[in-house]
Amino acid sequence: MKKLITIIGAGPGISQGVAEKFGSEGFKIALIARTEEKLQQQVMDLAKNGIDATYAIANVGNEESLKNALLQIKEKEGHAEVILYNAAAVSVMDILDQSWETIKNEMDINVGGYFNLMKMVVPFCLKENKGKLFVTNGGFALGGDDQWTSLSVGKAALRNLVQAFQKKTLGTNVHVAQLTVCGFVNPEDEKYSPKAIAEQYWKLYNQTEGNFEGEIIY
Repeated sequence: MKKLITIIGAGPGISQGVAEKFGSEGFKIALIARTEEKLQQQVMDLAKNGIDATYAIANVGNEESLKNALLQIKEKEGHAEVILYNAAAVSVMDILDQSWETIKNEMDINVGGYFNLMKMVVPFCLKENKGKLFVTNGGFALGGDDQWTSLSVGKAALRNLVQAFQKKTLGTNVHVAQLTVCGFVNPEDEKYSPKAIAEQYWKLYNQTEGNFEGEIIY
């Protein structure tokens, strides 16, 4: 049976790059996102490159919805060797026009989905003493922004939460890591193309206990 990577927050960009990279290395890909049509298209696009993929639908900001999607994949494909949380909600607006309600709602995806995911999977990973649990973070985690406020607040909280789960798994073979991407994803950009970013996740995947990086600031 092929190794499995589950990508939460599937779509074009980073998740597609990761799916193509891990798929080319023999992994089966499981995709989770909100829109079935887009998931079906991504599965078909991967199939054209000889990559085996499946999907489950979820609103990742909703705990039950995410749990059901993960269970669907587990029942069909078994436990994932790698899980990537790549979901994000974005609203670009001047900070003086932004509402706290929007920030709170987007935190459910930017932070809450990751929190709920880890609460679900970390106990199993600790019991089995294995698991690669990765998350995409961004440069806004390192400093606030008056236009991307909801995202920068969410990413800062996410970075802190990842560090908390790293303390929980310290000294085990469970690798919790974040890739903090300090640029805008662009297929034409040599550094920030989905393909180049995916190579960083492949680097994390191949790290062994005692040599785990907790964060790559890229």
